[in-house]
Amino acid sequence: MVEPVIAWVGQKLAEKALDRAMATDGRKPRRHDLSVQGAEATSDLDITVKYVLPYCRGAKAPVVLTLRRLDESAENLTLPMVLGETARVRLKRGRYRITAAILELSPRHDAAPTLHAFGAQLLWLGGNGTAKACIRPAPVIVLPPEAPRPGTFVDFMRCRMCASPVMMFGLCRVHTDQVVRYVREKFAPAA
Repeated sequence: MVEPVIAWVGQKLAEKALDRAMATDGRKPRRHDLSVQGAEATSDLDITVKYVLPYCRGAKAPVVLTLRRLDESAENLTLPMVLGETARVRLKRGRYRITAAILELSPRHDAAPTLHAFGAQLLWLGGNGTAKACIRPAPVIVLPPEAPRPGTFVDFMRCRMCASPVMMFGLCRVHTDQVVRYVREKFAPAA
């Protein structure tokens, strides 16, 4: 019991020491040269997107990061990456809204990728060290074609699938039973 805790603490200490050594490269901390017209101070940022695809753990799905600066100039930076990897960027200091869109590629070459999950985080970047951001996207709900589009009136007292009176979770009795049956079958305890 104690050995895993000691190993975990040792790993965290080693990661912290490695981060400090990598940030300075064994020399004095870098100084910002602001003598040039239009120069601004910058900071380093490590962005990690944590999400587990339900059909394949450890899959390398494409992720599109969008970093939008919220200060005076509304600059956007789009950065494609792979799920499970860390994006290391150097940005001007200020407030940022970071969004991550996890895409699911289609097996057909002519089909566009579909949005699988989406997450966002607000971040103030201004330190000398490397800031770390971890985004945990939530799955995107795909509506059936006959479902109302966003921006239209939705009757929350009616089932989303068949417009019958709602029982629970926005579904009628029939659809609630179907979901419960599916969950019981899919996640039944092993006998």
